[in-house]
Amino acid sequence: MALGLAVFAGYRRWTRPHGFNAQNMQITKLTDSGKVGSVAISPDGRYIVYVLVDGEQQSLWVRNVATKSDVQVLAPEVAQFVGVSFSPDGNYIYFVRSSKTTVYLSALFVMPVLGGPPRQLILDIDSSISFSPDGKQFTFMRGVPPRGTAEIRIANVDGSGDRLLVDLPTFLTLDAFNGVAWSPDGKTIVASRWTPGKEARFVLSAISVANGHVAELFSGHEIIGRPVWLPDGNGLVVPMAPAWETRTQLWTVSYPGNEVNRLTNDLADYGKQVEMTRDGQTLVAMERRRVSHIWVVPQGETGRAEQITHGEISDLAVAPGPGGKLLVRGANRNLMLMNGDGSARAPFLPGVLNLFAMSNCADRYVVFDSYKSGTELWRTDEDGSNPTKLAEEVYDSDCSPDGKWLLYSSSRIAEGTKIYRLAAEGGSPTELSVLPASGVYTGELAIAPDGKRIAYGCVQFEPGVLPLLAVAPAAGGPPSQVFTEPGDAQRLRWSPDGKGLQYLLTRKGATNLWEQRLAGGEPRQVTNFTSGQIFDFAWTRDGKKLLLAKGETASDVVLFRVEK
Repeated sequence: MALGLAVFAGYRRWTRPHGFNAQNMQITKLTDSGKVGSVAISPDGRYIVYVLVDGEQQSLWVRNVATKSDVQVLAPEVAQFVGVSFSPDGNYIYFVRSSKTTVYLSALFVMPVLGGPPRQLILDIDSSISFSPDGKQFTFMRGVPPRGTAEIRIANVDGSGDRLLVDLPTFLTLDAFNGVAWSPDGKTIVASRWTPGKEARFVLSAISVANGHVAELFSGHEIIGRPVWLPDGNGLVVPMAPAWETRTQLWTVSYPGNEVNRLTNDLADYGKQVEMTRDGQTLVAMERRRVSHIWVVPQGETGRAEQITHGEISDLAVAPGPGGKLLVRGANRNLMLMNGDGSARAPFLPGVLNLFAMSNCADRYVVFDSYKSGTELWRTDEDGSNPTKLAEEVYDSDCSPDGKWLLYSSSRIAEGTKIYRLAAEGGSPTELSVLPASGVYTGELAIAPDGKRIAYGCVQFEPGVLPLLAVAPAAGGPPSQVFTEPGDAQRLRWSPDGKGLQYLLTRKGATNLWEQRLAGGEPRQVTNFTSGQIFDFAWTRDGKKLLLAKGETASDVVLFRVEK
Protein backbone atom coordinates (compact mmCIF):
# COMPACT_ATOMS: atom_id res chain seq x y z
CA MET A 1 0.00 0.00 0.00
CA ALA A 2 2.84 2.41 0.89
CA LEU A 3 4.56 1.66 -2.41
CA GLY A 4 1.31 2.22 -4.31
CA LEU A 5 0.71 5.58 -2.59
CA ALA A 6 4.27 6.68 -3.36
CA VAL A 7 3.88 5.76 -7.03
CA PHE A 8 0.53 7.57 -7.23
CA ALA A 9 1.98 10.69 -5.57
CA GLY A 10 4.92 10.65 -7.93
CA TYR A 11 2.60 10.30 -10.93
CA ARG A 12 0.43 13.21 -9.74
CA ARG A 13 3.50 15.35 -9.19
CA TRP A 14 4.88 14.50 -12.63
CA THR A 15 1.64 15.05 -14.54
CA ARG A 16 0.26 18.14 -12.80
CA PRO A 17 0.83 21.53 -14.50
CA HIS A 18 4.23 22.91 -13.59
CA GLY A 19 5.04 26.54 -12.99
CA PHE A 20 7.69 28.25 -15.01
CA ASN A 21 11.23 27.80 -13.69
CA ALA A 22 14.10 29.73 -15.24
CA GLN A 23 16.55 26.92 -14.44
CA ASN A 24 14.94 24.46 -16.84
CA MET A 25 13.59 26.93 -19.39
CA GLN A 26 14.65 27.00 -23.04
CA ILE A 27 14.15 30.05 -25.27
CA THR A 28 13.65 29.67 -29.02
CA LYS A 29 13.26 32.42 -31.59
CA LEU A 30 10.41 31.59 -34.00
CA THR A 31 10.46 34.50 -36.47
CA ASP A 32 13.18 36.70 -37.92
CA SER A 33 11.28 39.35 -39.90
CA GLY A 34 11.55 41.95 -37.14
CA LYS A 35 7.99 43.02 -37.98
CA VAL A 36 5.78 41.16 -35.48
CA GLY A 37 3.16 43.33 -33.82
CA SER A 38 1.20 40.89 -31.63
CA VAL A 39 1.22 37.13 -30.95
CA ALA A 40 -0.78 34.32 -29.32
CA ILE A 41 -0.27 30.55 -28.94
CA SER A 42 -2.90 27.82 -29.29
CA PRO A 43 -3.91 25.97 -26.10
CA ASP A 44 -2.14 22.79 -27.27
CA GLY A 45 1.00 24.69 -28.30
CA ARG A 46 0.93 23.50 -31.91
CA TYR A 47 0.28 26.87 -33.55
CA ILE A 48 0.98 30.53 -33.05
CA VAL A 49 -0.90 33.40 -34.67
CA TYR A 50 0.92 36.68 -35.17
CA VAL A 51 0.43 40.10 -36.71
CA LEU A 52 2.92 41.09 -39.40
CA VAL A 53 3.47 44.86 -39.59
CA ASP A 54 4.67 46.31 -42.89
CA GLY A 55 4.52 50.09 -42.65
CA GLU A 56 0.93 51.11 -42.04
CA GLN A 57 -0.36 47.76 -43.37
CA GLN A 58 -0.88 44.77 -41.08
CA SER A 59 -1.71 41.14 -41.87
CA LEU A 60 -2.42 37.98 -39.88
CA TRP A 61 -0.35 34.79 -40.08
CA VAL A 62 -0.50 31.31 -38.52
CA ARG A 63 2.63 29.24 -37.98
CA ASN A 64 2.93 25.52 -37.23
CA VAL A 65 5.49 25.46 -34.44
CA ALA A 66 6.84 21.98 -35.26
CA THR A 67 7.17 22.37 -39.05
CA LYS A 68 7.92 26.13 -39.01
CA SER A 69 5.53 26.64 -41.92
CA ASP A 70 3.54 29.90 -42.20
CA VAL A 71 0.12 30.59 -43.71
CA GLN A 72 -1.34 34.06 -44.24
CA VAL A 73 -4.93 33.98 -43.01
CA LEU A 74 -5.78 37.68 -43.34
CA ALA A 75 -4.48 39.84 -46.18
CA PRO A 76 -2.58 43.11 -45.50
CA GLU A 77 -4.58 46.29 -45.10
CA VAL A 78 -4.27 49.64 -43.36
CA ALA A 79 -5.27 48.64 -39.84
CA GLN A 80 -4.06 48.50 -36.24
CA PHE A 81 -4.29 45.22 -34.31
CA VAL A 82 -4.75 45.54 -30.55
CA GLY A 83 -4.38 41.84 -29.78
CA VAL A 84 -4.96 38.26 -30.94
CA SER A 85 -6.18 35.11 -29.15
CA PHE A 86 -7.07 31.49 -29.87
CA SER A 87 -10.42 30.00 -28.87
CA PRO A 88 -10.16 27.42 -26.03
CA ASP A 89 -10.58 24.56 -28.53
CA GLY A 90 -7.94 26.07 -30.85
CA ASN A 91 -10.25 26.12 -33.87
CA TYR A 92 -10.79 29.89 -34.10
CA ILE A 93 -8.79 33.09 -33.93
CA TYR A 94 -10.18 36.12 -32.13
CA PHE A 95 -8.58 39.47 -32.90
CA VAL A 96 -9.17 43.10 -31.93
CA ARG A 97 -8.49 45.59 -34.70
CA SER A 98 -9.23 49.12 -35.82
CA SER A 99 -9.37 50.21 -39.45
CA LYS A 100 -8.14 53.20 -41.41
CA THR A 101 -11.46 54.96 -40.89
CA THR A 102 -11.98 53.94 -37.23
CA VAL A 103 -8.56 54.46 -35.64
CA TYR A 104 -9.98 55.25 -32.20
CA LEU A 105 -12.67 52.56 -32.31
CA SER A 106 -11.57 48.91 -32.40
CA ALA A 107 -13.78 45.87 -32.90
CA LEU A 108 -13.55 42.18 -31.98
CA PHE A 109 -13.60 39.66 -34.84
CA VAL A 110 -13.56 35.87 -35.03
CA MET A 111 -12.41 33.66 -37.93
CA PRO A 112 -11.41 29.99 -38.53
CA VAL A 113 -7.83 29.25 -37.59
CA LEU A 114 -6.71 28.41 -41.14
CA GLY A 115 -8.55 31.26 -42.82
CA GLY A 116 -12.03 32.34 -43.79
CA PRO A 117 -14.15 35.48 -43.63
CA PRO A 118 -13.89 37.26 -40.26
CA ARG A 119 -17.09 38.02 -38.39
CA GLN A 120 -17.47 41.07 -36.14
CA LEU A 121 -18.70 40.32 -32.62
CA ILE A 122 -18.30 43.51 -30.56
CA LEU A 123 -17.64 47.14 -31.44
CA ASP A 124 -15.66 49.39 -29.07
CA ILE A 125 -13.11 47.15 -27.35
CA ASP A 126 -9.63 48.19 -26.26
CA SER A 127 -7.76 45.04 -25.21
CA SER A 128 -7.20 41.40 -26.04
CA ILE A 129 -9.81 39.02 -24.65
CA SER A 130 -9.45 36.23 -22.11
CA PHE A 131 -11.80 33.23 -21.98
CA SER A 132 -13.56 31.73 -18.98
CA PRO A 133 -12.45 28.18 -18.08
CA ASP A 134 -15.56 26.62 -19.70
CA GLY A 135 -15.01 28.64 -22.89
CA LYS A 136 -18.54 30.07 -22.86
CA GLN A 137 -17.61 33.67 -22.03
CA PHE A 138 -14.73 36.10 -22.38
CA THR A 139 -13.63 39.30 -20.63
CA PHE A 140 -12.13 42.48 -22.07
CA MET A 141 -11.39 46.17 -21.35
CA ARG A 142 -13.17 49.20 -22.76
CA GLY A 143 -11.87 52.72 -22.20
CA VAL A 144 -14.27 55.55 -21.44
CA PRO A 145 -12.28 58.76 -22.10
CA PRO A 146 -14.92 61.24 -20.84
CA ARG A 147 -14.81 59.52 -17.43
CA GLY A 148 -11.13 58.59 -17.43
CA THR A 149 -11.96 54.95 -16.64
CA ALA A 150 -11.49 51.45 -18.00
CA GLU A 151 -14.48 49.15 -17.92
CA ILE A 152 -13.90 45.45 -17.26
CA ARG A 153 -16.65 43.69 -19.20
CA ILE A 154 -17.89 40.13 -19.79
CA ALA A 155 -19.66 38.80 -22.89
CA ASN A 156 -20.82 35.45 -24.22
CA VAL A 157 -18.56 33.70 -26.71
CA ASP A 158 -20.75 34.87 -29.61
CA GLY A 159 -20.54 38.51 -28.46
CA SER A 160 -24.02 38.62 -26.93
CA GLY A 161 -24.82 39.49 -23.33
CA ASP A 162 -22.12 42.17 -23.07
CA ARG A 163 -22.23 43.43 -19.48
CA LEU A 164 -20.19 45.62 -17.14
CA LEU A 165 -18.36 43.94 -14.27
CA VAL A 166 -16.52 46.93 -12.80
CA ASP A 167 -15.34 50.41 -13.82
CA LEU A 168 -11.76 51.29 -12.82
CA PRO A 169 -10.09 54.74 -12.83
CA THR A 170 -7.10 54.76 -15.15
CA PHE A 171 -4.86 57.03 -17.20
CA LEU A 172 -5.98 56.44 -20.77
CA THR A 173 -2.95 57.79 -22.62
CA LEU A 174 -0.14 55.43 -21.62
CA ASP A 175 -0.20 51.64 -21.17
CA ALA A 176 -3.83 51.69 -20.07
CA PHE A 177 -5.11 48.62 -21.90
CA ASN A 178 -2.50 45.92 -21.52
CA GLY A 179 -5.16 43.32 -20.90
CA VAL A 180 -7.05 40.99 -18.61
CA ALA A 181 -6.74 37.33 -17.59
CA TRP A 182 -9.52 35.00 -16.36
CA SER A 183 -8.40 32.57 -13.63
CA PRO A 184 -8.48 28.76 -14.15
CA ASP A 185 -11.15 28.36 -11.44
CA GLY A 186 -13.34 31.00 -13.09
CA LYS A 187 -13.66 33.11 -9.95
CA THR A 188 -11.21 35.95 -10.60
CA ILE A 189 -10.24 38.31 -13.42
CA VAL A 190 -6.89 40.08 -13.17
CA ALA A 191 -6.34 43.40 -14.98
CA SER A 192 -3.36 45.73 -15.29
CA ARG A 193 -3.73 49.53 -15.43
CA TRP A 194 -2.02 52.80 -14.56
CA THR A 195 -3.83 54.86 -11.94
CA PRO A 196 -3.48 58.65 -12.27
CA GLY A 197 -3.20 61.13 -9.44
CA LYS A 198 -0.57 62.28 -6.94
CA GLU A 199 0.33 58.67 -6.14
CA ALA A 200 0.37 57.52 -9.76
CA ARG A 201 1.34 53.87 -10.03
CA PHE A 202 0.78 50.75 -12.04
CA VAL A 203 -1.65 48.32 -10.45
CA LEU A 204 -2.45 44.65 -10.93
CA SER A 205 -6.04 44.24 -9.70
CA ALA A 206 -7.86 41.01 -8.85
CA ILE A 207 -11.61 41.32 -9.56
CA SER A 208 -14.26 38.94 -8.26
CA VAL A 209 -16.44 37.61 -11.08
CA ALA A 210 -19.28 37.02 -8.62
CA ASN A 211 -19.65 40.55 -7.26
CA GLY A 212 -17.07 42.84 -8.93
CA HIS A 213 -15.07 43.34 -5.74
CA VAL A 214 -11.62 44.76 -6.55
CA ALA A 215 -8.51 43.84 -4.56
CA GLU A 216 -5.01 45.10 -5.22
CA LEU A 217 -2.71 42.20 -6.02
CA PHE A 218 0.42 44.21 -6.78
CA SER A 219 1.34 47.84 -7.39
CA GLY A 220 4.46 49.88 -7.99
CA HIS A 221 6.29 52.06 -10.48
CA GLU A 222 6.88 49.12 -12.81
CA ILE A 223 5.06 49.23 -16.14
CA ILE A 224 2.81 46.16 -16.04
CA GLY A 225 1.89 44.29 -19.20
CA ARG A 226 -0.79 41.70 -19.85
CA PRO A 227 -0.77 38.97 -17.16
CA VAL A 228 -1.30 35.26 -17.82
CA TRP A 229 -2.38 32.69 -15.20
CA LEU A 230 -0.37 29.59 -14.36
CA PRO A 231 -2.55 26.48 -14.88
CA ASP A 232 -2.85 25.70 -11.16
CA GLY A 233 -4.19 29.21 -10.46
CA ASN A 234 -1.58 29.88 -7.76
CA GLY A 235 0.16 32.66 -9.64
CA LEU A 236 0.67 34.62 -12.81
CA VAL A 237 3.42 35.41 -15.27
CA VAL A 238 3.55 39.16 -15.80
CA PRO A 239 5.68 41.30 -18.15
CA MET A 240 7.04 44.24 -16.18
CA ALA A 241 9.57 47.02 -16.69
CA PRO A 242 10.78 49.48 -14.05
CA ALA A 243 9.85 53.08 -14.83
CA TRP A 244 13.54 53.89 -15.39
CA GLU A 245 13.93 51.19 -18.07
CA THR A 246 12.44 50.47 -21.48
CA ARG A 247 13.38 46.79 -21.18
CA THR A 248 10.51 44.50 -20.16
CA GLN A 249 11.31 41.24 -18.39
CA LEU A 250 9.06 38.41 -17.18
CA TRP A 251 8.11 38.06 -13.52
CA THR A 252 5.90 35.76 -11.47
CA VAL A 253 3.31 37.07 -9.00
CA SER A 254 1.86 34.57 -6.52
CA TYR A 255 -1.89 34.37 -5.88
CA PRO A 256 -3.64 35.06 -3.56
CA GLY A 257 -0.44 36.39 -1.99
CA ASN A 258 1.65 39.05 -3.66
CA GLU A 259 5.12 37.53 -3.72
CA VAL A 260 6.97 38.81 -6.78
CA ASN A 261 9.92 36.95 -8.30
CA ARG A 262 11.94 37.56 -11.42
CA LEU A 263 11.59 34.87 -14.07
CA THR A 264 13.99 36.23 -16.71
CA ASN A 265 17.10 38.33 -16.19
CA ASP A 266 18.77 39.08 -19.50
CA LEU A 267 19.30 41.99 -21.87
CA ALA A 268 16.19 41.31 -23.97
CA ASP A 269 12.96 43.32 -24.03
CA TYR A 270 9.97 40.95 -24.06
CA GLY A 271 7.21 43.48 -24.61
CA LYS A 272 3.87 43.65 -22.83
CA GLN A 273 2.08 40.56 -24.16
CA VAL A 274 2.53 36.93 -23.10
CA GLU A 275 0.38 33.84 -23.59
CA MET A 276 0.67 30.31 -22.21
CA THR A 277 -0.41 26.85 -23.31
CA ARG A 278 -3.00 24.88 -21.40
CA ASP A 279 -0.41 22.60 -19.74
CA GLY A 280 1.72 25.53 -18.63
CA GLN A 281 4.83 24.18 -20.34
CA THR A 282 5.12 26.76 -23.11
CA LEU A 283 4.87 30.53 -23.14
CA VAL A 284 5.07 32.88 -26.11
CA ALA A 285 6.17 36.52 -26.14
CA MET A 286 7.83 39.08 -28.40
CA GLU A 287 11.46 40.11 -28.22
CA ARG A 288 11.82 43.77 -29.15
CA ARG A 289 14.97 45.60 -30.19
CA ARG A 290 15.32 49.35 -30.68
CA VAL A 291 18.25 51.45 -31.86
CA SER A 292 17.82 55.21 -32.04
CA HIS A 293 20.25 58.09 -32.58
CA ILE A 294 20.12 61.87 -32.77
CA TRP A 295 20.13 63.45 -36.23
CA VAL A 296 20.44 67.07 -37.32
CA VAL A 297 18.67 68.13 -40.53
CA PRO A 298 19.57 71.69 -41.69
CA GLN A 299 16.45 73.52 -42.92
CA GLY A 300 14.63 70.18 -42.71
CA GLU A 301 16.24 69.07 -46.00
CA THR A 302 16.46 65.28 -45.94
CA GLY A 303 19.52 65.13 -48.18
CA ARG A 304 21.53 67.13 -45.64
CA ALA A 305 20.62 64.98 -42.63
CA GLU A 306 23.56 64.07 -40.40
CA GLN A 307 23.66 61.50 -37.61
CA ILE A 308 25.51 62.97 -34.62
CA THR A 309 25.34 60.10 -32.07
CA HIS A 310 26.53 56.55 -32.65
CA GLY A 311 27.06 53.19 -31.01
CA GLU A 312 24.56 51.11 -29.06
CA ILE A 313 23.17 54.07 -27.13
CA SER A 314 19.47 54.64 -27.83
CA ASP A 315 18.17 58.19 -27.51
CA LEU A 316 14.39 58.43 -27.68
CA ALA A 317 13.72 62.20 -27.51
CA VAL A 318 15.48 65.47 -28.29
CA ALA A 319 14.89 69.19 -27.67
CA PRO A 320 16.88 72.43 -27.87
CA GLY A 321 18.86 72.94 -24.69
CA PRO A 322 20.42 75.97 -23.00
CA GLY A 323 23.37 77.71 -24.62
CA GLY A 324 22.87 76.10 -28.01
CA LYS A 325 23.22 72.58 -26.61
CA LEU A 326 20.79 69.69 -27.01
CA LEU A 327 18.62 68.04 -24.36
CA VAL A 328 18.27 64.31 -24.93
CA ARG A 329 16.25 61.59 -23.22
CA GLY A 330 18.12 58.29 -23.15
CA ALA A 331 16.70 54.77 -23.22
CA ASN A 332 16.67 54.65 -19.41
CA ARG A 333 14.60 57.87 -19.34
CA ASN A 334 17.59 59.86 -18.06
CA LEU A 335 18.25 63.41 -19.25
CA MET A 336 21.50 64.17 -21.07
CA LEU A 337 23.06 67.39 -22.33
CA MET A 338 25.38 67.49 -25.36
CA ASN A 339 26.85 69.88 -27.87
CA GLY A 340 25.09 70.48 -31.16
CA ASP A 341 27.50 68.07 -32.89
CA GLY A 342 26.91 65.25 -30.37
CA SER A 343 30.14 65.80 -28.43
CA ALA A 344 30.62 66.43 -24.69
CA ARG A 345 27.68 64.23 -23.72
CA ALA A 346 27.01 64.46 -19.98
CA PRO A 347 24.16 63.66 -17.56
CA PHE A 348 21.79 66.51 -16.76
CA LEU A 349 20.20 66.11 -13.32
CA PRO A 350 21.17 62.49 -12.52
CA GLY A 351 18.33 60.52 -10.97
CA VAL A 352 15.54 62.29 -12.86
CA LEU A 353 13.21 59.94 -14.73
CA ASN A 354 11.78 61.91 -17.65
CA LEU A 355 8.74 60.38 -19.36
CA PHE A 356 7.04 62.90 -21.62
CA ALA A 357 8.46 66.38 -22.20
CA MET A 358 11.47 68.65 -21.75
CA SER A 359 11.96 72.22 -22.94
CA ASN A 360 14.31 75.19 -22.69
CA CYS A 361 12.75 78.48 -21.57
CA ALA A 362 14.68 81.17 -23.46
CA ASP A 363 17.94 80.01 -21.81
CA ARG A 364 16.48 81.07 -18.45
CA TYR A 365 15.18 77.70 -17.28
CA VAL A 366 14.95 74.06 -18.22
CA VAL A 367 11.47 72.60 -17.69
CA PHE A 368 10.78 68.86 -17.59
CA ASP A 369 8.57 66.21 -16.05
CA SER A 370 10.02 63.87 -13.43
CA TYR A 371 8.45 60.57 -12.46
CA LYS A 372 8.55 59.91 -8.72
CA SER A 373 5.41 58.93 -6.79
CA GLY A 374 3.64 60.58 -9.73
CA THR A 375 4.60 62.64 -12.74
CA GLU A 376 5.66 66.10 -11.58
CA LEU A 377 6.61 69.25 -13.49
CA TRP A 378 9.95 70.77 -12.47
CA ARG A 379 12.01 73.82 -13.36
CA THR A 380 15.73 74.42 -12.93
CA ASP A 381 18.18 77.11 -13.91
CA GLU A 382 20.00 76.43 -17.17
CA ASP A 383 22.88 74.74 -15.32
CA GLY A 384 20.53 72.42 -13.39
CA SER A 385 20.67 74.38 -10.13
CA ASN A 386 17.74 75.60 -8.02
CA PRO A 387 15.27 72.80 -8.83
CA THR A 388 11.67 73.87 -8.18
CA LYS A 389 8.53 71.73 -8.41
CA LEU A 390 5.77 73.55 -10.30
CA ALA A 391 2.88 71.08 -10.67
CA GLU A 392 1.77 67.48 -10.19
CA GLU A 393 0.00 64.84 -12.28
CA VAL A 394 1.53 66.23 -15.49
CA TYR A 395 1.56 64.71 -18.96
CA ASP A 396 2.88 67.02 -21.71
CA SER A 397 4.33 70.52 -21.27
CA ASP A 398 5.87 73.38 -23.25
CA CYS A 399 7.55 76.71 -22.50
CA SER A 400 6.71 80.07 -24.11
CA PRO A 401 9.34 81.59 -26.46
CA ASP A 402 10.04 84.43 -24.02
CA GLY A 403 10.45 81.97 -21.13
CA LYS A 404 7.85 83.72 -18.96
CA TRP A 405 5.08 81.12 -18.83
CA LEU A 406 4.38 77.43 -19.30
CA LEU A 407 1.63 75.27 -20.69
CA TYR A 408 0.98 71.77 -19.37
CA SER A 409 -1.68 69.07 -19.46
CA SER A 410 -2.71 67.16 -16.37
CA SER A 411 -4.88 64.12 -15.78
CA ARG A 412 -6.72 63.49 -12.52
CA ILE A 413 -9.14 60.78 -11.48
CA ALA A 414 -12.76 61.75 -12.25
CA GLU A 415 -11.62 64.99 -13.90
CA GLY A 416 -10.04 63.79 -17.13
CA THR A 417 -7.23 65.64 -18.89
CA LYS A 418 -7.11 69.44 -18.69
CA ILE A 419 -4.76 72.15 -19.96
CA TYR A 420 -3.23 74.72 -17.62
CA ARG A 421 -1.20 77.91 -18.00
CA LEU A 422 1.38 78.75 -15.34
CA ALA A 423 3.99 81.48 -14.81
CA ALA A 424 7.54 80.15 -15.17
CA GLU A 425 8.28 81.50 -11.69
CA GLY A 426 5.49 79.31 -10.29
CA GLY A 427 2.27 80.17 -8.50
CA SER A 428 -1.34 79.16 -9.12
CA PRO A 429 -2.13 77.68 -12.54
CA THR A 430 -5.03 78.85 -14.70
CA GLU A 431 -7.18 76.28 -16.47
CA LEU A 432 -7.68 77.08 -20.15
CA SER A 433 -11.17 76.20 -21.37
CA VAL A 434 -10.31 75.59 -24.99
CA LEU A 435 -11.87 72.19 -25.68
CA PRO A 436 -14.28 71.74 -28.59
CA ALA A 437 -17.73 70.40 -27.76
CA SER A 438 -18.05 66.65 -27.01
CA GLY A 439 -14.29 66.15 -26.94
CA VAL A 440 -11.46 65.07 -24.64
CA TYR A 441 -7.81 66.09 -24.73
CA THR A 442 -5.17 63.62 -25.85
CA GLY A 443 -2.68 65.49 -23.68
CA GLU A 444 -0.30 66.70 -26.41
CA LEU A 445 0.19 70.45 -26.74
CA ALA A 446 2.55 73.12 -28.10
CA ILE A 447 3.00 76.91 -27.92
CA ALA A 448 3.31 78.89 -31.17
CA PRO A 449 6.58 80.73 -31.96
CA ASP A 450 4.79 84.07 -31.48
CA GLY A 451 3.59 83.03 -28.00
CA LYS A 452 0.04 84.16 -28.82
CA ARG A 453 -1.48 80.82 -29.78
CA ILE A 454 -1.43 77.23 -28.57
CA ALA A 455 -2.13 73.94 -30.33
CA TYR A 456 -3.35 70.70 -28.80
CA GLY A 457 -4.70 67.30 -29.73
CA CYS A 458 -8.17 66.10 -28.85
CA VAL A 459 -10.73 63.49 -29.83
CA GLN A 460 -14.34 64.33 -30.63
CA PHE A 461 -16.89 61.63 -29.77
CA GLU A 462 -20.08 63.06 -31.23
CA PRO A 463 -21.52 62.49 -33.74
CA GLY A 464 -18.60 60.11 -34.44
CA VAL A 465 -15.10 59.41 -33.15
CA LEU A 466 -12.72 61.88 -34.82
CA PRO A 467 -9.13 62.85 -33.88
CA LEU A 468 -8.55 66.61 -34.12
CA LEU A 469 -5.84 69.25 -33.95
CA ALA A 470 -6.99 72.58 -32.53
CA VAL A 471 -5.53 76.08 -32.39
CA ALA A 472 -6.69 78.49 -29.67
CA PRO A 473 -5.63 81.80 -28.08
CA ALA A 474 -2.83 81.40 -25.55
CA ALA A 475 -4.89 83.34 -23.01
CA GLY A 476 -7.75 80.84 -23.25
CA GLY A 477 -11.03 80.64 -25.08
CA PRO A 478 -12.61 78.41 -27.73
CA PRO A 479 -10.48 77.13 -30.63
CA SER A 480 -10.10 79.44 -33.58
CA GLN A 481 -9.25 76.60 -35.98
CA VAL A 482 -9.81 72.85 -35.90
CA PHE A 483 -8.29 70.28 -38.29
CA THR A 484 -8.84 66.58 -38.71
CA GLU A 485 -5.71 64.71 -37.63
CA PRO A 486 -4.57 61.34 -39.07
CA GLY A 487 -5.36 58.77 -36.42
CA ASP A 488 -1.82 57.37 -36.36
CA ALA A 489 -0.08 60.77 -36.06
CA GLN A 490 2.53 61.10 -33.31
CA ARG A 491 3.95 64.14 -31.50
CA LEU A 492 2.82 67.73 -32.07
CA ARG A 493 4.94 70.79 -32.81
CA TRP A 494 4.54 74.16 -34.55
CA SER A 495 6.37 74.84 -37.78
CA PRO A 496 9.22 77.37 -37.33
CA ASP A 497 7.29 80.07 -39.20
CA GLY A 498 4.20 79.57 -37.00
CA LYS A 499 1.99 78.91 -40.03
CA GLY A 500 1.54 75.17 -39.63
CA LEU A 501 1.24 72.24 -37.22
CA GLN A 502 3.68 69.36 -37.61
CA TYR A 503 3.56 65.71 -36.58
CA LEU A 504 5.04 62.30 -37.43
CA LEU A 505 3.44 59.78 -39.77
CA THR A 506 4.67 56.35 -40.85
CA ARG A 507 3.94 55.49 -44.47
CA LYS A 508 5.39 52.64 -46.56
CA GLY A 509 7.60 51.54 -43.68
CA ALA A 510 9.26 54.94 -43.08
CA THR A 511 8.43 57.72 -40.63
CA ASN A 512 8.50 61.30 -41.87
CA LEU A 513 7.56 64.77 -40.72
CA TRP A 514 4.23 66.09 -42.05
CA GLU A 515 2.63 69.50 -41.78
CA GLN A 516 -0.91 70.84 -41.70
CA ARG A 517 -0.86 74.47 -42.87
CA LEU A 518 -3.21 76.77 -40.97
CA ALA A 519 -4.34 78.23 -44.28
CA GLY A 520 -5.98 74.88 -45.01
CA GLY A 521 -5.51 72.17 -47.61
CA GLU A 522 -4.23 68.64 -47.33
CA PRO A 523 -1.25 67.85 -45.03
CA ARG A 524 2.08 67.93 -46.85
CA GLN A 525 5.18 65.81 -46.31
CA VAL A 526 8.20 67.79 -45.03
CA THR A 527 10.98 65.17 -44.91
CA ASN A 528 11.51 62.34 -47.38
CA PHE A 529 13.21 59.48 -45.57
CA THR A 530 12.67 56.12 -47.27
CA SER A 531 13.46 53.96 -44.23
CA GLY A 532 13.63 54.06 -40.47
CA GLN A 533 11.42 55.36 -37.69
CA ILE A 534 11.38 58.81 -36.10
CA PHE A 535 10.54 58.68 -32.39
CA ASP A 536 10.72 62.40 -31.63
CA PHE A 537 11.49 65.73 -33.32
CA ALA A 538 12.02 69.41 -32.52
CA TRP A 539 13.33 72.55 -34.17
CA THR A 540 16.19 74.66 -32.86
CA ARG A 541 15.07 78.02 -31.46
CA ASP A 542 16.18 79.86 -34.59
CA GLY A 543 14.15 77.46 -36.75
CA LYS A 544 17.16 76.57 -38.91
CA LYS A 545 17.76 72.97 -37.86
CA LEU A 546 15.41 70.03 -37.45
CA LEU A 547 16.40 67.68 -34.62
CA LEU A 548 15.38 64.01 -34.80
CA ALA A 549 15.54 60.91 -32.62
CA LYS A 550 15.64 58.37 -35.45
CA GLY A 551 16.34 54.66 -35.72
CA GLU A 552 14.77 51.22 -36.07
CA THR A 553 12.54 48.94 -34.04
CA ALA A 554 12.42 45.19 -34.59
CA SER A 555 10.17 42.63 -32.92
CA ASP A 556 10.09 38.84 -33.26
CA VAL A 557 8.32 35.90 -31.63
CA VAL A 558 10.15 33.94 -28.95
CA LEU A 559 9.04 30.68 -27.32
CA PHE A 560 9.79 29.81 -23.68
CA ARG A 561 9.54 26.09 -22.99
CA VAL A 562 9.95 24.35 -19.64
CA GLU A 563 11.42 20.86 -19.86
CA LYS A 564 10.03 18.30 -17.42
